Amino acid sequence: MTEASASRPKKRSLRKPVLLVLAVVIVLLAGLALFNRDDYEQADLPFIVKQIQEHKVWSATVRDKEQRIEITMIDGKRFQAEWEKPDKARELTDALRKAEPKSGYTIEVSTTRLLLGPFEIFVGAVLAAVLVAVLVAVSRRLRRFQKDR
Repeated sequence: MTEASASRPKKRSLRKPVLLVLAVVIVLLAGLALFNRDDYEQADLPFIVKQIQEHKVWSATVRDKEQRIEITMIDGKRFQAEWEKPDKARELTDALRKAEPKSGYTIEVSTTRLLLGPFEIFVGAVLAAVLVAVLVAVSRRLRRFQKDR
């Protein structure tokens, strides 16, 4: 047995775990980028309205298509609430405009976009390409590993 052949299995045995860890990290990063992590605490709508009326809201986003309001309090806490009645978005927007504090906050009435912007398309394409490359590399490694056995 030569020195080169003795060191080869060690090198190979280190590659597999490193590639596996790299693949897991890439998949996790892609998952985090693709799925919007929601860091808002769930609250009921009367609580949200009370906070608005008491001028404790720093910023708010009314998402009429999703029928959801997200608020950030002056103390930094974040809450969200959902509703079922279609006219609730207008009521909430009116309440937010009425209660606007001197320090100010933003009101954003938004709908879900049907078309993605160029940045979102680019990021999605890059993540998809990386994911496909990792899956191809892992499948090739598995085939080689099975052949070596």
